[in-house]
Amino acid sequence: MILAVGCFDLLHVGHVRHLEQASDMGELVVGVTRDQYVGKAGRPIIPESERLELIKSLRFVSDAKLCNDSIDALIMFEPDIFCKGADYRNKGLLDSEIEYCKAHEIEIRFTKPNPQTTTQIIERIRCAS
Repeated sequence: MILAVGCFDLLHVGHVRHLEQASDMGELVVGVTRDQYVGKAGRPIIPESERLELIKSLRFVSDAKLCNDSIDALIMFEPDIFCKGADYRNKGLLDSEIEYCKAHEIEIRFTKPNPQTTTQIIERIRCAS
């Protein structure tokens, strides 16, 4: 089982490509971060129940649940692989994520880079206003 975790605010092609690439690795489950745990000012824009509904509607997602963070989702789903976006190769994973995956023999993989992020989209909208 493959786990991807994120906010998935303003679902866009970068999200879809990341999740579809993750699903190519095996059965995909997704942790959608609860509103109160999204750590960006003014976010999320879309409420958690709607973000969860959108993720569940994707044909290549087997299951999705709300979670507090990656560790919560790792415990909830017990995946074989924890899949993050390519941007996390540079940003780095949290030490707690790395330690949890090592302790539970969960492989960490990354998908290919995507063309945009939600933050970039929001910034373009702000500049256009």
